[in-house]
Amino acid sequence: MKEILLQAENLCYSYGQGNQVLKGISLTVKAGEKIAVLGSNGAGKSTCFLNLNGVYRPDSGRILYCGKEIGNKELNELRKNVGIVFQDADHQIIASTVYAEVSFGPMNLKLSKEEVKKRVEDALEYMNLGPMKDRPPHYLSGGEKKRVSIADIIAMESPVIIFDEPTASLDPVNVEMLENVLDKMNKMGKTLLVSTHDVDFAYRFADRAVIFSGGCIIADGPVMEVFEDEQVLNQANLKKPVLLEVFNSLVKHGVLKEGGSCPRNAGELEMLLEAKKIDR
Repeated sequence: MKEILLQAENLCYSYGQGNQVLKGISLTVKAGEKIAVLGSNGAGKSTCFLNLNGVYRPDSGRILYCGKEIGNKELNELRKNVGIVFQDADHQIIASTVYAEVSFGPMNLKLSKEEVKKRVEDALEYMNLGPMKDRPPHYLSGGEKKRVSIADIIAMESPVIIFDEPTASLDPVNVEMLENVLDKMNKMGKTLLVSTHDVDFAYRFADRAVIFSGGCIIADGPVMEVFEDEQVLNQANLKKPVLLEVFNSLVKHGVLKEGGSCPRNAGELEMLLEAKKIDR
């Protein structure tokens, strides 16, 4: 049984003048999960993330971390344990060099100089940023800035890491790099929540999908199960992942058997087709 790390119970949040953005959101996040959070713009994904990280405080409802309710006194502890990588890296980057930027968080944890140095160097190596450590981050490319913002959170060693639209504005090469990084982080034991509009990326990456619509969660379950629910996809203005459509079409035409394991990437589909050849 996986440990429950983060919980939201009946969260409501408004942006002034009664404009309610979150309408009774409840969510449980267990250790080691890879969760894709989907929904159209304005559905409440980013607002929910900022409540889960303690940047915003809910109008009502509560946040718990490891079973402990988060009040004002516990906010710093929550932010230390639940890191967030913002959609726009420029909103996160504040320092004059890449090294100073990545060291900012660990230094604020009041760690020893040796521990800060170790965490920063490890994070820079992890994100392949060593050669850029003395460069001003604001002059880096979009993909490089994204890597710096991820290194920021890696250096904090947060058990839960939230990514808000991490694939936005990235080219295919950097999207592939990001997917590899997320897989490595999950294998290190990190729990990941990733919001995205890219259903194909979500299908490849996630074990679980959470769908937002109109400030509510309308679906929460295994990624395959959620993406097969036409009613949910229509309500959230989402399309079925291309690979899932291809697989369903191959089953419909008798090329592959119904009830078999569904491929999550092109390599898995190719293996199924090769196995089909051998069976013949």
